[in-house]
Amino acid sequence: MKLNKCFFAALSVLAISAGFVSCSDDDEWDWTKEGSNIEMSQTRAFVLNEGSMSQNNAGLTYFDWKTDATYANDLFMQQNGTAMGDVAQDIIADDDDLYVIMSGSKLIYKLNGVGVRQSVLKIPSELGDPRYGVIDKNFLYVTCYGGYVAKIDTKTMSMAGQVKVGANPEYIVEEDGKLYCTCSGWGADKRVAVIDIKSFNNATYFDVMDNPDRIIEVDDHIFVQGYGADWSYPWGELNTKTGKFTQIGNCSSWAAYKNTLYLAFSETDWSTYATTTTFTSYNTKSGQLNKSSFLKNAPAALTSSSVYGLSVNEETGDIYVLTTDFVTNGHIYHFSSDGTFVKDFASTGVNPRKIVFLD
Repeated sequence: MKLNKCFFAALSVLAISAGFVSCSDDDEWDWTKEGSNIEMSQTRAFVLNEGSMSQNNAGLTYFDWKTDATYANDLFMQQNGTAMGDVAQDIIADDDDLYVIMSGSKLIYKLNGVGVRQSVLKIPSELGDPRYGVIDKNFLYVTCYGGYVAKIDTKTMSMAGQVKVGANPEYIVEEDGKLYCTCSGWGADKRVAVIDIKSFNNATYFDVMDNPDRIIEVDDHIFVQGYGADWSYPWGELNTKTGKFTQIGNCSSWAAYKNTLYLAFSETDWSTYATTTTFTSYNTKSGQLNKSSFLKNAPAALTSSSVYGLSVNEETGDIYVLTTDFVTNGHIYHFSSDGTFVKDFASTGVNPRKIVFLD
């Protein structure tokens, strides 16, 4: 009798254990269930290759961010059987979905976590070419060159409104219920437009510099970068309470991780086409600019390469430097979170601009 009770108790434990294993297996990520045509790792990274204007050669590169193993063909073409289009301007990852903004083609794609197209929105011509975006809750806010910020419902991928800002708006961020976007005016403007998300009906403005371009939020601080009147690529902090802009340095690309702003400054002598690139960093808590490079044992080629983008894996803090010659396929340099060089590999596309990471 005791043996039988023990026997059935053991069976019960085994059954419960098997149930837990089964549930765990069911919860594991499976690339086949996402509709992928190629085998993919759960630790996925996607490089947005901008392509060349009017060449219809924008694309996506997939790699495993744990191993740097790269799929050497255009992922968008592989997954969807068609070219992505003309000039890929931005990519945003949100809730295992990807949103790709196509400036020349005036399209916004919603892709699933393996790059399979779910839907596509054509931006109305009166809004102008879409540029950059930011997601807040269930809406994607996109700057459009006609002078607007468009509001797009990410569930239905339909237009939900627009607000007039300044001419040729570029990058956009969200902070504390407000949208901040640069108004470049192709050199004729010098403002950052501010839109209250809740009302979404008009914009107020702060003056920053001539021809502002990039804007980024780091640790509740807003930083702005632009071309300046003399194309010196100034950048600095915008105090959103006082409206005062304070220049800190010069850079042409940046990325943020926690309270650190990583900066790259590529200067090209167009008479010789020689490029010099320097790397610095800025601590947003201390307000200190570190003029020493944040990279260790970096390949010598980086100092003479044009950096087209910087990206950071939020999961690991690893840093990726994206370079271009504007004609052939670009190159990517991977560094660990402490700046130690890990590996370099081809982007398999022209003008790699940005990397997003999923897991």
